[in-house]
Amino acid sequence: MELLGQSLETLFQSQEKKFSLKTVCMIGIQILDRIEYVHSRKIIHRDIKPDNFSIGKKNKSHIIYILDFGLAKKYWSTTHNSHIPYIEGKKLTGTARYASINALGGCEQSRRDDLESIFYILIYFIKGRLPWQGLKADKKEDRYKKIYEIKKNIKIKELCSELPEEFESFYNYIRKLEFEQVPDYDYLKLLLKNILEKNNFIIDYYYDWDKVKPNIPKNDDIFKNNYNIKYNGKEKWLIRSKDSKDEYNLNKNENIYNYTIKNNKIINNVYSKPVLSLNKNYKIGKSNSKININSSQPSRTADNSVNDSKQYENNYTKSKKYRWK
Repeated sequence: MELLGQSLETLFQSQEKKFSLKTVCMIGIQILDRIEYVHSRKIIHRDIKPDNFSIGKKNKSHIIYILDFGLAKKYWSTTHNSHIPYIEGKKLTGTARYASINALGGCEQSRRDDLESIFYILIYFIKGRLPWQGLKADKKEDRYKKIYEIKKNIKIKELCSELPEEFESFYNYIRKLEFEQVPDYDYLKLLLKNILEKNNFIIDYYYDWDKVKPNIPKNDDIFKNNYNIKYNGKEKWLIRSKDSKDEYNLNKNENIYNYTIKNNKIINNVYSKPVLSLNKNYKIGKSNSKININSSQPSRTADNSVNDSKQYENNYTKSKKYRWK
């Protein structure tokens, strides 16, 4: 078993509950990489929170690891070769602060709920707190109900006030995911990469808590897309084909989330109904992946843009902090 460093929550507290925009986006990209891999193994975590992510030690201090699968669950039945059924009236599994609206409302959890929890983590890191923190109630169930009502009724404009517009797009996408849908993880990671690029930030994994810029080789595994993520859809395994182009022109007739990627940038973002469907960029395959689920796997990036030598220039600049007033 590998010895890890401090959790993201501990690091957050050490920075006086303030992370820069750059650090938050780099954290978000790595967390999405981790949860994408976990989901590819037909597992949902169900307790996504800062305490359950840690950095590595020494030459792996730039890597974020996912921890604690005590509440994890298989969302795919190998017996019936199908997604688990949608159920209502369930008790909350997970941490109320970061739990999804559906989870707090008593619904069975699926991949979309892990992603919603990741969104709340990012808002927590960039603003310092969440609007539903510190609520008082005599019973735990009453506090959960209060949190649920606030999350359900808060306006996205308020939740993402003074933040880049990509955070709203992130939230709108995950909130419209269907129970059994395969999320488009690349789209969410590209939103965060767009924020970094707009602010002239480099993905160098130089975080706010680092006293010295890490010396990461340009051929480090974290910059490589060197293993295939394999998805299980409603009935079949889906795997991105090798001849997939870096441009998605998704069919509007399929009622999916339409966007186009050119030169690793989202240039069009039109929402209809976000469902990842079979198209020419995907092929049917059978999973024979034997990658260990323990989170020491290298980060999977959505593109290879970070391999450009210019990405390694030392022009690190911290962004301004976004705080709740």
